Amino acid sequence: MKRLLIIIFTTYIGLGALANPERFFNRISTSDGLASNNVYAVWQDKKGYMWIGTSNGLQRFDGKYFLYFSINKPTPLPAQPVQQILEDREGNMWIRYGDAYGIFNPADHIFKEVPIENPEIRFHGEKLWIDSKGNVFLILKRNKILFYDKTQGVFTEKNNPLRYPENYKPISIFEDLKTGFYWVGSMQGLSVFDPLKNEIYHKSYNPLNLPNLSNEEIKVVFDYTIDQHRNHWVVFWNPTQRFLAYSENLKSDIPNAMSLVNNSIEYKEMKTALNTKNGELWYYGVNSLYIYDHLTGSFSFPRNEFFRFSEIYQVFEDKEGGIWVGSDEGLYYYINDFPAIKFKYFRDASPSHLFITALEVQANKNKEVWISSWGRGIVLLDEKMEEIPNHKLYTKVPDDNAAYQPWVLIQNKNSGKVWIGNQAGWLHIIDPLTKDGDFYNFPVFKQSTIRSISQDKAGNIWFTTQRGDLIKYHADKPLVNESFELVHAFNSFSLAHVIDQKNRLWVGTSNDGVYCLDGDSGEIIKHLDNKILSTNKIEKITQLNDSIFFFGYDLLNAYNNKSGENRILSYSEGMISNDILHMLSDQDGFLWIYTPNGLCKYNYFQNSFTHYGPKDGFGLLELDGNGGILKSDGKVIFTGYHSLVEFNPREFNRSLDPDRPTLTSIKLFDNYLYVDSLNTEEKRTFKHDQNAFTFYFSTLDFIHQDKLKYFHKLSGIDEDWRSSGSSSMAVYSLIPPGNYILEFRSENEEGMSSPVGSFYFSITPPYYETWWFKSIIILLVMTVIIIIYRLNINRILDVVKVRNRVARDLHDDMGSTLSTINILSTMAKTKLHTDPVKTSEYISKISDNSQRMLEAMDDIVWSIKPQNDSMEKVIARMREFANNAMETKEIDFRFEVEENVYGLKLPMDTRRDLFLIFKEAVNNLAKYSKCSRAFIHFSIKKNQLHMRVRDYGEGFDLQEADSGNGLNNMYKRAENIGAKLVIHSEKNEGTEVILDVNL
Repeated sequence: MKRLLIIIFTTYIGLGALANPERFFNRISTSDGLASNNVYAVWQDKKGYMWIGTSNGLQRFDGKYFLYFSINKPTPLPAQPVQQILEDREGNMWIRYGDAYGIFNPADHIFKEVPIENPEIRFHGEKLWIDSKGNVFLILKRNKILFYDKTQGVFTEKNNPLRYPENYKPISIFEDLKTGFYWVGSMQGLSVFDPLKNEIYHKSYNPLNLPNLSNEEIKVVFDYTIDQHRNHWVVFWNPTQRFLAYSENLKSDIPNAMSLVNNSIEYKEMKTALNTKNGELWYYGVNSLYIYDHLTGSFSFPRNEFFRFSEIYQVFEDKEGGIWVGSDEGLYYYINDFPAIKFKYFRDASPSHLFITALEVQANKNKEVWISSWGRGIVLLDEKMEEIPNHKLYTKVPDDNAAYQPWVLIQNKNSGKVWIGNQAGWLHIIDPLTKDGDFYNFPVFKQSTIRSISQDKAGNIWFTTQRGDLIKYHADKPLVNESFELVHAFNSFSLAHVIDQKNRLWVGTSNDGVYCLDGDSGEIIKHLDNKILSTNKIEKITQLNDSIFFFGYDLLNAYNNKSGENRILSYSEGMISNDILHMLSDQDGFLWIYTPNGLCKYNYFQNSFTHYGPKDGFGLLELDGNGGILKSDGKVIFTGYHSLVEFNPREFNRSLDPDRPTLTSIKLFDNYLYVDSLNTEEKRTFKHDQNAFTFYFSTLDFIHQDKLKYFHKLSGIDEDWRSSGSSSMAVYSLIPPGNYILEFRSENEEGMSSPVGSFYFSITPPYYETWWFKSIIILLVMTVIIIIYRLNINRILDVVKVRNRVARDLHDDMGSTLSTINILSTMAKTKLHTDPVKTSEYISKISDNSQRMLEAMDDIVWSIKPQNDSMEKVIARMREFANNAMETKEIDFRFEVEENVYGLKLPMDTRRDLFLIFKEAVNNLAKYSKCSRAFIHFSIKKNQLHMRVRDYGEGFDLQEADSGNGLNNMYKRAENIGAKLVIHSEKNEGTEVILDVNL
C-alpha cells in the first residue's frame, strides 16, 4: 500500500516583486494519492476529515491517506466529476455528481438524487447554495433560483423563501448575517431581499440607500461579498470584468479594489471570494488569486513557478485555520502561522560562487553575517540580510586565486578581527570596522588548505589543515611564523575540530577517526576509531555539552565521553538521510542536521528525530549546502550552494500535546470497509475468513501530522506497544477467532503520549469450531456409542434368548421324548421274554418318538442357521414339508406364493414360530381332515404376511373338538410373534387356518 505524504513538491516564497513573501503553499497531487489534479471542491466534515471533489470522483483525506468513495446505491454509477460539496443544517452531505444534485451518505454509499421539478435552461452554469437557516437553493445562472422542497423532494420555484425582481436573471447570492439581507447578483445588477419585511430593494427602489445598489454601471454581477470589516466588494462585467469596494465604516470607496482589474494580455476571470477567520479576503478564479490584507490595505498575488495554476475552483478554510486551494494543478494547502523562515538568494551574483559556511561578526554595535564563498570571497550581509560591498576586503589580495577561496572564519576574541582560512594555506585577517584586510601565508601551513579554526579560553587560535597538521598560534606572541606551533601531524586530512570546556581538542580526520588532545601539552588523551565509531572518516564535529559530542560523515555518531557509549544513528533509526552536510546544536540542546533530504532535529535525551521539509516551510532549502552557524540571538543559518536560510529553532521546538488518534478506515484484505462507527465501544463482528486487516489511524491534524509518531497494540496478539512508524497503520494477517481490542495512540517529539483510542471487534470461529457444533458432535458420538452398546447388549440378549429357547426346546421336546423312550425301553426290556407282542408295541413307539425327536431337532437346527433367514428358504422348507405330508395321504394340493412375499426377511423367532404353526396346520390337515385336496396360499395384505391353509375334508366342530396340545401350541406361538390366528371349520365343509403376521 502506497504511503500518502502530505509533503509537497515545492514550497512558495515570494521574491522581490511579490507583496507577501511568507506564504507557503504545500502541493498535493496524484503522486500523493489524489484521484485527479483537477480539484473542484473541498469540504471538512464534523469529524475533521477533508473531502475532495475531483474530476475523477469523491475522496476523503485524513492527513496521510486518500480513500475513494464511489456511488453504489441505489444503483452503481460510473466515476463522475464532483464539482460541489456542501453541508446542510441536518449534517447531510450535498454533492453535485456529474449533472445531478443530491445527498450522499458515505456510510453506505447511497446517493439520493434530488431532481429539478420542471425542465430548465442550465447551460449558463449552476451551483448549490445553502443559507444560515438551512435552506438549500440551486442557482441556475442567468435564469432563476430554485428552492429545495423537502416534502416533495425536488428543486422547485414554488414556495421559494428568497425573492428577487421578476425581470432579473440571478447569478450569485450573498447572505449578510449581520442584517439578514440576501444580496442577489444578476444580469441586470444588484437586488437585496429583506426577509423580515419581505421587501426587495433594487436600482429603482433603494430607500435604505444601500451601497452599490443604485450604481447604473454595475451589471452582470458575478460575486458580492461583505467582509468582516464591513467592506462591500462587488465583481461585475461592463463590458470587461471590474471591481468596486465600499467601506461602511469610512463611508467611502476603497481605491485599491481597482488594482484587481486585469491590465495584462493574459486572460483572467474572478469567480468568487472567501472571508477567512483572520480577516483576509481571498478572491480567486481563472488565472487569479488575490489576497487582501485589511491591515496593509493591499493585495498580494501569490502565483509563481512554485505555486502554479490556470484556474482555482474553490478556496476552503478548515477548523484549524488552514486554507485549502482546489485548482487544476492539484490541491494546495496553506497555514498562516508558519514560523518565520528567511531565505536569501544570490542566483544572479557575479561571478558564480559556492557558499561554504558563515560567521556572525560583531562590528562595533552592529552584527553582520559573513559568508565564505568560492568565487566571490567573503560575502557581507547586514542585520537585514542586505549585502554590504566587500571590495575593501581584497585591496591587498595577492595574485593567487586561492586567496579568493575561503573555507572557515573566526572572530578573534582578543582583537575583534576576523581570521579567515583559505586554500593553499592563505590566512586572511580583516578588521570588521574598517573592512581592511591583510593576507599571510606562513611557512608553518606548508601551503595546505586551512580547514578549521577555533580559539581556546586563553585566546590561542588553533588550526587544522588539509595536510593533517594541528597548529597552534600563541596569543601572547606577535603575528609571525615563529608564533605558530605544529602540535601534531596526523597521517590523514584534518577536516574539523572543536575545543571543549576543559581545553581539550577533538580533531576529526579523514581516515584515522577522532583524536582528543590536551590543549596545554598537546598530548593525545584518547583515540576513537572504527572500533567505536561508524567509520574512521569524520568531517563534521559539534559539541552538545561537556560530555556529549557528535561526529558525522555518512552516519551520525553520538559519543558520551563520560560513559564511553557511542550511538551510531542512521536512516533506519529515524534520520532523514545518512549524508550529513552540516550540523550544529541550538540553545535548547537540540542537534540540527542539514542533509540532502532536508533538515532534521535530534533529541539526544529522547533519542528521537524530527524531520522538517517543504510542509514546514523549507521547500526552497538548497539540498547541496556545506555550512551553518548559531547566531547570538539563537537563530540558525544554513548555507546552500548560492543561498542561505535563517530561522529560529525555538519556534520549531514547541511540542504540542498530541491528540487522541481516530481510526480512519479499515482494509479487509484488499477492500476498504466504509463504516461510520469505528471509534465507539460498539463491537464489530467479522467472519472467520475475514481475518486479514490493515487499520489506519490519524489525529486529523493537517499541520503537525508529520511530527507525530503512532503506536498500536492488539490484545491477545501483542504483549507491548508496537511502533507504526510514519505510516500510521497497523497490519495484522490471519488473526485467529476471538474477541479483540485494538488500541492506538500518538506521541510527540518529546515522547509525550496522547490518550488511547480503541476499536473493539471479534472474529467468529468457523461452524466446526463453535461450541454448539462440538456439542452436537459429542452428542452424536455418545448416541452412537449408546446405540452400539445397546445393539451389543441386544445381540447378547438375542444369543441368550436363542440359547434359552434352544435349551427350552431341547428340554421340552427332546427331554420329554427321551424320557418317554427311556420308559418305553425299560418296559420293552421287562416284557422282552414274557410278552413279545407288547415288547414289539413298545419298540414301535420308541421308533415313532425317535423319528419325532429327529424332526424336532432338525427344526431347531434349521431355525437358528443364518443362511435360512430369507423367505425363499422358509417357503422352500414349507413346500418340502407339505409335499412329504400330502403325498403319504395322496392329497392333491395347490401351493401358491405371491412374488412380493419372497422379499421379506423375518426375525429368527418369527420365522421359527411361523414354520411351526404352518407345520402343525399341515400335520392336522394330513392326519385328520380325510380330504382329497387342499390349498395353501401366502400373500402380503395391509403390511401383514397372510398365510392360509385350507382343506376340503370332513371338518369338525370347534366347540366340541378336543383342542389338545397342537391347537394350543398354535395359538400360543401366534401370540408370541404378535400374530392373529383364526381357524374356521364346519363338518363336511373342511377346515381353514388363517394366520396374519405383522411386518
